Amino acid sequence: MDRLISGAADYLSVNCFLNAYVREFDDWRYAASPAEWQVLGFPSQALVIPLGHQTVWIGVKYWSLCGRHRFAMPARCEGEHCREDRQMGFLALAKVLVENAAIQTNGTIGAMARFLERIIESHRNLEMLLALREAEIGKLMRDPLTFCEAEQALLIGHSVHPAPKVRQPMTLTEAIQYGPEGGSGFALAWMRVRDHRIHYRSADNQTLQQRIQLLVANDANLSEVLADTPEGYTLIPAHPWQVRRLQQLPALQTAFAQQEITVLEPQGQRWSATSSMRSLYAQNAPYMLKFSLSVRLTNSVRHLQPAEAERGCLISKVLATATGQQFTQRFSQFDIMEEPAYLCLLDDGGAQIPESMMVFRDNPIRERSDWQYNVLATITQDHPFAEPGRLSNLVGEVAQTQRVSKEQAASLWFDAYLDVAVKPLLLAQADYGILFGAHQQNIVLALQQGLPVHCFFRDCQGTGFSDVGVRRFHLDQNALGESAENQIHSDMAIKLFAYYLIINSTFGVISAMGAEGMIDEADLVDRLRAFFLTTLSPKLQDQSFIKTILESEELWQKGNFICSLADLNENTLADPVSIYRAVSNPVCSGLTKPSLRASTTC
Repeated sequence: MDRLISGAADYLSVNCFLNAYVREFDDWRYAASPAEWQVLGFPSQALVIPLGHQTVWIGVKYWSLCGRHRFAMPARCEGEHCREDRQMGFLALAKVLVENAAIQTNGTIGAMARFLERIIESHRNLEMLLALREAEIGKLMRDPLTFCEAEQALLIGHSVHPAPKVRQPMTLTEAIQYGPEGGSGFALAWMRVRDHRIHYRSADNQTLQQRIQLLVANDANLSEVLADTPEGYTLIPAHPWQVRRLQQLPALQTAFAQQEITVLEPQGQRWSATSSMRSLYAQNAPYMLKFSLSVRLTNSVRHLQPAEAERGCLISKVLATATGQQFTQRFSQFDIMEEPAYLCLLDDGGAQIPESMMVFRDNPIRERSDWQYNVLATITQDHPFAEPGRLSNLVGEVAQTQRVSKEQAASLWFDAYLDVAVKPLLLAQADYGILFGAHQQNIVLALQQGLPVHCFFRDCQGTGFSDVGVRRFHLDQNALGESAENQIHSDMAIKLFAYYLIINSTFGVISAMGAEGMIDEADLVDRLRAFFLTTLSPKLQDQSFIKTILESEELWQKGNFICSLADLNENTLADPVSIYRAVSNPVCSGLTKPSLRASTTC
């Protein structure tokens, strides 16, 4: 592997890995590096982690007030168990820190071994991806991109996760073919299914056949296939990788044997995986299609659960009410990509099969010459070669267009982001009791001359309702929410919503701006605090979340490291908050400068 690519994979991997580690463990300190090391090029500051008979020093390129730091490779080792050259690459560093974490958490040897396998696989996948996209990296970080290009420009994925590129059990070839990195897309598989084998739910009166006809109407190659579907059967789309797993399921053996389900060859227009991989996009299609995939991505095997799919229908029903319409009309620069319908296959006893679930997501993206559509995670990601990233280049465009300094442009960009993205999501919670899982991969920004001018939220499966939402939409008095399982009590609601919207998304923006020298993070934290103070009003239905951000010294961070180390499937946890950990809240008064010591609240 080319040394440049290998070094870039180490750099990106160690940032994701260590940012997760330092949020969940408190066995480290932030200290000045020995002067003799600095002469040799080691950074002046380091993360220091004692490990029994050895101590690891990782150079710090940037220490973030908001918790997403940047580190330097190789690390250095001190002590009797160190290698002769005392240098450690990423995988060696990951191994000793995973072993150290397993001791602290009483982890099993088997779970630790599986975790290490995923870390190695993630690093390998990232190396191959960077090699595949090396010639395009400059464009991905700098140039105007279409919606699809921006989705496929997310090189690393989750920026605070120890194994962000794991895709088990896919082969590397499959991961490239069916992931966003391949770029060329693929045709859908299609199945002819006996009607009694299909469970279909819709928030409106549109039938499954009508939705399929809409898909076919935008894909002339499929009209003959639809016409050949016999009475009593329905043509439905399937993910070509997942359909092979469906054919192997014992619950569907009878259906396939009796030709109640017939799999057709992949055909029709090409669809492209988005940054979330199991969600597919075709430019002119009326829907994006989200499938279950029997693949572990970050913390979960990505099987859509019936309750998740029901939440999409519930959001569409809620938005169709008078109160829901009031919300959508109140924020003209904000749209929700609704998920008004879903389907899945049924086993011999009529039970739903999660592995076969598919969601119809409305596709509002219509490419226009004056807008770019960029997912927030692509905007804030680190450049593989430690050069200015996409956000830095967007802010530079604002500075040039408006003839202001880069610091002023960063403030303008951040204010625009707060206005079009954070404010609607915040008031959806505070005035309507709707809790959107607004992490960086669920926020798509429309950009004009570098500035955010519109926001699209996606992934309604992650939504919930507080007590305010239950009351405002009468969810306790009718059948709207009976099977969605998303009524969330206040304490849990605040923890989850703060993690997604504030820690993951907004602190991600602030950290990226600070790391690239656009503006001091403390200035942006002050602006964020002022924004919350301005938004806080006695007229709000629920002031608890805003007051928590302003007054609590701690917020709650999802424990991606511990979740992965324990080999948990986040998607099926009975208590999602059980993997969350407390971290310092810089928005709270008195926390305006980075700490040089480990947080003791983790």
